[in-house]
Amino acid sequence: MNNINFRIKQLVEYFANGNNSTFGQMIGVNEANIRNYIAGTEPKFNIIEKIASQFEINFEWLLLGKGEMSKMAISSDMMHEVTFENKVPQVITVDSHSKDNIVMVPHSLKAGYIEGFNDPKFIKKLPSYRLPGMNNGVFRMFEVEGNSMRGTIPNKSIAVGQFVENWIEDVKDNQVYAVISNEVEDGFIKRVVNRIEKYDNLICKSDNRKNYPNQNINPSAIKEIWHIKAALIFEFPDPADIYDRLNDLEANYAQIMKMIEIK
Repeated sequence: MNNINFRIKQLVEYFANGNNSTFGQMIGVNEANIRNYIAGTEPKFNIIEKIASQFEINFEWLLLGKGEMSKMAISSDMMHEVTFENKVPQVITVDSHSKDNIVMVPHSLKAGYIEGFNDPKFIKKLPSYRLPGMNNGVFRMFEVEGNSMRGTIPNKSIAVGQFVENWIEDVKDNQVYAVISNEVEDGFIKRVVNRIEKYDNLICKSDNRKNYPNQNINPSAIKEIWHIKAALIFEFPDPADIYDRLNDLEANYAQIMKMIEIK
């Protein structure tokens, strides 16, 4: 990865524990500006100058990705770890028996979660529940809204995800994840192809691909990733949809073979 937006993301992770608002206060700009820089907006020179001055950052590294990051000589290995090995969420709620609860993110609070995912006050206000079998990890529930994953996780379902700490090694191709980012359209829940190391992106796919195209998401725009382990489904999919698609496929194949024979 070799762009200034990604390097600003690295600095936010390292100096402000991933908190855009805190980082913005450090350099005298608001949180929305930092979010835009991470998402792809090029910062003006005065902002670059503020960042370099505040954190003693090497201009050449910040602009071009060359040389050491700062006079403190933080190694590239450390920066790699900060970028792709996210800290496990520290906000854990417990029940009356001191057992971990699972926080649920309602669809209505999706936008708020993108900004407050690392804010203890926000997380503690979310509803939380106990689920059997969800142990030995940090879990979160997400309410599914819409039909982008229809056929797998229908509208109004509750998807249960386990926190993914190392994105490069632990995000597996064609598994279902909650990808927390304002760049992801049509809901958090997607089937993912991991190309972070090769192409600097995650390919986010909907299972309802007829109506929802794939998206390439740069890791710099991602807050968290949760591996979906279970789902509470309240609207069971109709298998007739699958049969209809198979019948259409069979009919199309037969027509193509017929056309080939005529030629």
